[in-house]
Amino acid sequence: MKSLSFISLGCDKNLVDSEVIIGKLLSSNYAEITDPEAADLIVINTCCFIDEAIQETEIWINRLVQIKREDPHKTLMVMGCYPQRYGKQLPSKYPEVDFWVGVNDFPFINEILTKQNGNRVFIDNPPYLYNEKTERFLSTPSHYAYIKITEGCNHHCSYCVIPSIRGKQRSRQIESVQKEALQLIDQGVKEIILIGQDIGHYGLDLSGKKELAHLLQKLDRSLPNDIWIRLLYLSPDSINQQLIETIASSEKVCKYLDVPLQHIHPFILQNMNRPSNIEKTFEILNTLRHSIPGLFLRTTLMVGFPGETEAIFRQMVSVIKSFRFERLGCFIYSPQPGTPASQLPHQVNDEIKQNRYHEIMKIQKKIARDFHRSLIGKTLEVILDQGPLPKKPRTFLGRTYGDAPEVDGQIKVTGHKDSKTLQPGNILKVTINKSSTYDLEGVYS
Repeated sequence: MKSLSFISLGCDKNLVDSEVIIGKLLSSNYAEITDPEAADLIVINTCCFIDEAIQETEIWINRLVQIKREDPHKTLMVMGCYPQRYGKQLPSKYPEVDFWVGVNDFPFINEILTKQNGNRVFIDNPPYLYNEKTERFLSTPSHYAYIKITEGCNHHCSYCVIPSIRGKQRSRQIESVQKEALQLIDQGVKEIILIGQDIGHYGLDLSGKKELAHLLQKLDRSLPNDIWIRLLYLSPDSINQQLIETIASSEKVCKYLDVPLQHIHPFILQNMNRPSNIEKTFEILNTLRHSIPGLFLRTTLMVGFPGETEAIFRQMVSVIKSFRFERLGCFIYSPQPGTPASQLPHQVNDEIKQNRYHEIMKIQKKIARDFHRSLIGKTLEVILDQGPLPKKPRTFLGRTYGDAPEVDGQIKVTGHKDSKTLQPGNILKVTINKSSTYDLEGVYS
């Protein structure tokens, strides 16, 4: 049996694809996962959403190409968004790479690996979406896992290459999601994270209606009581009253919503080809806060989009300071060839972009620090991720319900007594007694 090495770059949606790929390889001729230097097969699943992602992808490819040069008997395969986007121009750029496989061709990885000659680029299969019967090898800690409930995107944001790479939105059947969730729980998963480019529009392609609330109601009834359901990601225009009421009434759905706004100025939003009625958007966000006590709202904003004047940027700063998102990320606009935004006038200077990014993150740092201070004395649900820590048998690391894996903060949890029964995946009530900018500390009894 052969060995494989796998590198997964990019988002959690990419990670699910990577887990499917590994599952398919382990079901055939590969029995061991090892490092690239020792592996017979090296696979990298790539991202190319923004310039930083492209640079990371190419750094990794160059690194793996060097390993292949030192041992030409290895097979090197590059998969995912990067080959799907750049296609047939890649073999001449990286002749050492054996196979380039796109986002719809990876399910056929075992068949592709049998091809010795001829075509090295596979990017032409019809749109694909896995289901509960698909082989999958979980790479996350055993107590949480992602379920991709949609693939692709029907939005056409002027800066974004995802629809051209991933295609139109495809939603899985409710029964398929439900079965996969129960399968994961049988494996010990305690936190089910539903993901997609915009899960708020889940079901539109199947029934013509937004079905996320219906899906959550089904999961709420069928999953065990000690389970978390986390939602990533919702566009503001996908949130309706039925969804708000469903989240508010559920004991399983985490009171945490990631709603990427990208910007807050109507002129910029219009040029982004996103909903530009910002007053309506904030009506929805305020309704969420009013209707769901204890809600953690996360958003993502972009700085430096073409036409973002200093006055427009100042308005965004003012909104951030007044609304005070519990969680906020920011990234710098980078023009992507082939997108409408790359052709817009009034592109913003790189130095100005950097300065604006750092200003927003500095403002959010203070907001986050103040918010965490306000949590001292409150009791929150926490899921344990690690522990007990070395030489600290009563101390664990975890996350509150308001913290998603990898992107948000942690909480250090200490018990009043040594508890040998606690382990990662346990969900506890923890009283907060200390805070910092991004992390918390607390005690359980």
